[in-house]
Amino acid sequence: MMKNEVLTAKMELRELVDTFSNLADIKNAESQGELFLPDGVLEFQMGTDGEVQKIEGREALVQAFAATINPCKAVYHISGQQTVTVNEDVTEAKGTAYCQAVLVTEEDGKDIITTNYVRYTDAYVKADGKWHIKRRRTTFLITDKRVMNEKI
Repeated sequence: MMKNEVLTAKMELRELVDTFSNLADIKNAESQGELFLPDGVLEFQMGTDGEVQKIEGREALVQAFAATINPCKAVYHISGQQTVTVNEDVTEAKGTAYCQAVLVTEEDGKDIITTNYVRYTDAYVKADGKWHIKRRRTTFLITDKRVMNEKI
């Protein structure tokens, strides 16, 4: 394994994670789905001990992403730290990334802001010269939901 290949893979994987967030912000669920393998898996849980829910397959993932972001008035992600371990032949990797995801929806005529502090635990595969997400566990570590701009 050459050091340059590993560094390149880590940069490409950072770009993959950031692209996922950027696509959420512009409500492009279809392109988010394309970042996963066709049989990709998304697991999600509320808190580290919450029940794990699972969505399998690109079509189901696109539907789930759209159901989350399309109703929102605004979506905003900030990607945080990421650590990645790449396998010997630079075709698979595992990573952990953190993200702050903010969703603005309307409920009863009021803007509601939900801020999620998320940890992604990912498995990646390089297929056809491009990195994809094979499996992503989204753990919602903290969720803060409140009326936006309401004075305390």
